[in-house]
Amino acid sequence: MTKTENWGYEHPDVVGANALMFFTWDLSKTIELVFKDSNEENIESYLPKAQSLVDALLQKYIDLKANPEAFEGQSITLSLERNEKTNTVLIALQTSKELEDRIIAMQSRTPAGHS
Repeated sequence: MTKTENWGYEHPDVVGANALMFFTWDLSKTIELVFKDSNEENIESYLPKAQSLVDALLQKYIDLKANPEAFEGQSITLSLERNEKTNTVLIALQTSKELEDRIIAMQSRTPAGHS
């Protein structure tokens, strides 16, 4: 995570339900930043760094006590999946059930255009 970017965990309102929204923004940004220079041939080499940064991001939200019920004991595991039809590689996220359920519930409450 770079300090030149604005991160959700730095926002003063990163508590409660808001923390999930900021977390999803930070998660997306983290993955984009890590894989931005990757290509089909080298994408696998980016996976360990991406996983490390996703783990650190989740820990950051735990340490902030932004929403302990949502983040403590949860996990996100990254993997690569090849789409044989399009011959492309997709970055897959396997999120622990409780965290996934909370993110989905948060997204269903967020008005369109405000995600």
